[in-house]
Amino acid sequence: MIYSLHYYKYFFSVLLFSVFHYNTNNITSPPCPDGSCWVKLYTDFEQDSNGYYHVTPTWYKENSGRFNIHIESSPTIVKCQYNGVPVVSTRFDSDTFWEVDSGLSFTFGLYNPFNSLYTQSNNRIKVKDTTVTLDYFKGEIVPLVQETSVYHNVKNKMKCYGWKNPKSGPTFYETGNCVLYSKRIVGPVLKSMIGDTIKVFSQTKFDCGEDSYVIKDSINIILK
Repeated sequence: MIYSLHYYKYFFSVLLFSVFHYNTNNITSPPCPDGSCWVKLYTDFEQDSNGYYHVTPTWYKENSGRFNIHIESSPTIVKCQYNGVPVVSTRFDSDTFWEVDSGLSFTFGLYNPFNSLYTQSNNRIKVKDTTVTLDYFKGEIVPLVQETSVYHNVKNKMKCYGWKNPKSGPTFYETGNCVLYSKRIVGPVLKSMIGDTIKVFSQTKFDCGEDSYVIKDSINIILK
């Protein structure tokens, strides 16, 4: 996929998340073990003394870099669980977006169906390449971080449930005070973003019906 892009930041988001870590609830006791819900954001890279993560994306193409943001959290208490499973989810946002400047171009091969242009392995041989540009997407604003929710799962099922296999084991009926985990893949990142600082915001919901609890957090990243 080849595309011409430029990107920019929305600074007003910082005003909405001026505190790094806080909750937006009126309930007196959060629905987590010991009455304390928590979240932890981190990356696969080092964090400096000022709290910034220095991230080197994995580059698949010139304008297609990606990296992971990991999130851990507490579970909910048993009465809030569904068939023994805590329902904890996180939405992400960022102050950085990119815009499709001149449409998306796709290059793909053309083939002659029902003819003899095949290899000995029965794979079709392309006749030529063609490029199609979709100008429909020109001007489209794309967030650096997808805003859809990710759901947390128990990080270590063998330790939490006593399983002998990390992927399966006996049926469980509740989840104790075990660490939950999920991640968000961030990208695509552009080469022109190298050296810039981005802020990624998270909003984690601990589902417990009317007693649901929300924690907002953020993480600072310098792209290298």
